Amino acid sequence: MAGTSNNMEQFLSCVDCKQYFDDDLHAPHVLPCLHTCCTKCLKSRITKDEVQCPECREKFEASNGDVSSFPVDTARKHIVDCYRIQKTNAEYFCDECGGSSKKERATSRCKECDEFLCTKCTDAHQRTKLTRRHQLVSLEKLKTSPLEEFHNKQTCAIEGHEGQLFSFYCVSKSCAKPVCSVCVVRDHQQNGHEVRDINDIYVENKRLVEGQLLDIKHMKTSVDEAIGQTEDEIQNLYLKESSVDEEVDACFSMCMKTLEKRKEELKEKLASVSQKKKKDLDGQLDRLTKQKGQLDQACKFTDDNLQYSNAAEFLLMKDQILNRMSNLKGQPVEVIPHTSADVKFQAMNMGDDFAHYCQNLGNIWTTSASLPNTRVQVLDIVVGKEQSPLLITLKDENGRPLTEAGLDIKAEVINSKNQKTPALVLDKARSQGCYKVVFTAPRPGEYRALVRVMGMLLEPDGYEFKAKRQEDMGSEASLADLSPNERSDGGTSENNTHEMKYGPNEIEKLNLQALGTSRTNPMSPKYKGIGDIICPDINLDHLAVHPQNEVLEDMKTMNNQKSRHRPPRNLSQAFQNFRGTIANRSLGRTGQYYFEVSVSFFVKRSLRQDLIFEIGLCRKPDVDKHYTIDNHPFSYVVCARKCHICQTICLQGWSNGQRFYHSPITENSPPGTSFKTTYGFLFESRQRQWVVVDAKNRKFILRFKNIDMNKPLWPVFGLYNPDLVNSSLTVRSGKDISTILEVPFDF
Repeated sequence: MAGTSNNMEQFLSCVDCKQYFDDDLHAPHVLPCLHTCCTKCLKSRITKDEVQCPECREKFEASNGDVSSFPVDTARKHIVDCYRIQKTNAEYFCDECGGSSKKERATSRCKECDEFLCTKCTDAHQRTKLTRRHQLVSLEKLKTSPLEEFHNKQTCAIEGHEGQLFSFYCVSKSCAKPVCSVCVVRDHQQNGHEVRDINDIYVENKRLVEGQLLDIKHMKTSVDEAIGQTEDEIQNLYLKESSVDEEVDACFSMCMKTLEKRKEELKEKLASVSQKKKKDLDGQLDRLTKQKGQLDQACKFTDDNLQYSNAAEFLLMKDQILNRMSNLKGQPVEVIPHTSADVKFQAMNMGDDFAHYCQNLGNIWTTSASLPNTRVQVLDIVVGKEQSPLLITLKDENGRPLTEAGLDIKAEVINSKNQKTPALVLDKARSQGCYKVVFTAPRPGEYRALVRVMGMLLEPDGYEFKAKRQEDMGSEASLADLSPNERSDGGTSENNTHEMKYGPNEIEKLNLQALGTSRTNPMSPKYKGIGDIICPDINLDHLAVHPQNEVLEDMKTMNNQKSRHRPPRNLSQAFQNFRGTIANRSLGRTGQYYFEVSVSFFVKRSLRQDLIFEIGLCRKPDVDKHYTIDNHPFSYVVCARKCHICQTICLQGWSNGQRFYHSPITENSPPGTSFKTTYGFLFESRQRQWVVVDAKNRKFILRFKNIDMNKPLWPVFGLYNPDLVNSSLTVRSGKDISTILEVPFDF
């Protein structure tokens, strides 16, 4: 409870002077960074037409010392009153007795005037003709009243409109403000402005801000994880530095005075390497900490504003909030530490004749390899033959290939019975630009390799490959074969001119050629194969479809218009929330799968931010939890909806509740707009990605990466708003697929 009280105190007081906000000198101005500063403190901080936030030190323009450009959070005053009366038992004095020498204690509050009144002024307020109908609430009752009792009614201040409530909102660009009914009749309707109910605008914009807030919270989670990883790496760097320092001392203590000079040289180099890494990591940590502070403030302010503001107050603040969120979302998150803490001492040339090699003894080793950029290429191998199923190419943080030797890379192979076998890793970094995992498969089947680089697991699920008989390999390229100089004990001749020498780019090209020449065409009644890609036969579940929609008899087509001639069906298995249906099968956790969906729609009535169709992958138990699936934590969705940014219909990509892609698919969206196309969907389980293409125009659209495959994923299809749009989708799969657009391996 103490923590909650402290948070509320911070929310209701100026970040600079710590005084409670009011509607006078301490009016709460919200800066673009979403910190709140009172009028008095804000004016005192203006220098050279700039004001600096006292909390985060960001600077903002304040032309001619004017602070009116920073909006006032009018809800804050009422929340202060509520908090102080109910939580602190603060005393309030009469606002009407301001001219007297001694103020009387207030006993009630007028909602219309937003004033506290003593007993005498309360009686006068009730007798006066202009105020006798005002609603007065006693302070005793306010101690247990909800926050709504402290909000005064938002009325129009235009002369002649006094007392008129803000019931409407003018959405025209020249206005964009709450208006009363008199304003609507006298001014806005005559000028052709678009006026809507203020509560409708409030609900729409509240949903918009909540969606942005969800994105910011996800981004904040990524920053928190990045800070934790960076702090751990800094700590590991200190530990590794200390360990290497001790190792250097132990080795050189045996070499007496001859090695003292060399020892100091190595320690200086160690300090230099460590200092540079610490400087880089400290800088990254500082930036992440600052970014977290900005995100924390954005989340805190927005949560508070959503919770405590009424409609007019919220709408006054929504542009400020959205601008800040847009700025924050544009900032990249440095998720991975820029450099690693791997520093070790390499004891070289420490034999009896060390005095002759003193100048070159030892070295301080580190690496520029970035583990997230490490590339692992997988090849199938022949049973009983020593081959390389995995080729590991190191890259730096900018994606440039490295030829660094000496990295600690370990691998183990797991068979179908979950039995583990250590695999040898050959260091071919200098000669071939990669490390090779060597394995001899005892029998045909599927295998999985776990790879650890510097103790860190590259892929939790491992890398799957197959062991085949020689006759089944066909004309497959032999990159997996070891050259005569690559022995199983790791011994190689770096200077041998007959050794295979391929750089990382050549290895990738040969690998793709191998995949291209090894394709077969398996056929069965349930699926069609095109090369290594399976086209499963997918139907729509007619029993699960929401009552709003209809699946036709072919089990391939769904409309958002119910047929009047079909007999009623049993709705016990139908979705109650999700406006669509699910496929008759999930996609496998191994292999590549492809299907297509043809979609068409016709706009009947004006759209706002309405959803039209949705195609995605989702866990089956989660599908019917909500109206849509785009906000599920393990969903991957392509959808079309009216976009408030582009003011047209856009195709959007959603992953784990976050929108990461949108692109217009129509030029505009008035009634009469029609659209028809076919999308292709390629699910790549090995790379854990889902690729979306324009199958009609043969173009790449977008790619979902790092798909969570711990549980099966089911294709899901939704159609929405039948009162606004006529829409239909048809699944094309199995033998209906003739060609597949080739997608770049590393687009």
